[in-house]
Amino acid sequence: MFAQPEVRHISNSSYLFTALCGWKVANRWALTGDHFDAEEAYRIGMVNEVVPHDDLMARARALAARIALVPEPSIRLNKAIAMQGLQASGVTSALIVESALSALAHSSHDDYWEQLHEAQRTGGVKAYLEMRDGPFQPEPMGPRSAEARATRAAGK
Repeated sequence: MFAQPEVRHISNSSYLFTALCGWKVANRWALTGDHFDAEEAYRIGMVNEVVPHDDLMARARALAARIALVPEPSIRLNKAIAMQGLQASGVTSALIVESALSALAHSSHDDYWEQLHEAQRTGGVKAYLEMRDGPFQPEPMGPRSAEARATRAAGK
């Protein structure tokens, strides 16, 4: 599962999400804080592939062995091309702007922020999360989706 539910209490996403997935997709998920599953992460380009947990290390080692077959200068130079290309396209500038806006987001307080923290002071983390996430339930996918609730109710 992937999510940024912290945006629901005045926080920020990352420009890297936008760089990886495009602005429309990033806004869909980052502006709601909704969860999305591995298949959605693959579909939107956030991850390269989805593998069963038990196969993860074997698949990672197989990919590493495959990369190791390529001459080292080629690996080094192609990584440099990719990273410097991203930097030339403005990723570094975007991350600098993101850090300033992140500081602003994390220092912004309003009545809702005060209510959330009062809920936490009086009812603990559970009350805080219920107030923050309750209006978003059920989510379209993820651990609190209608489908997940139905699966749990059926005992699967």
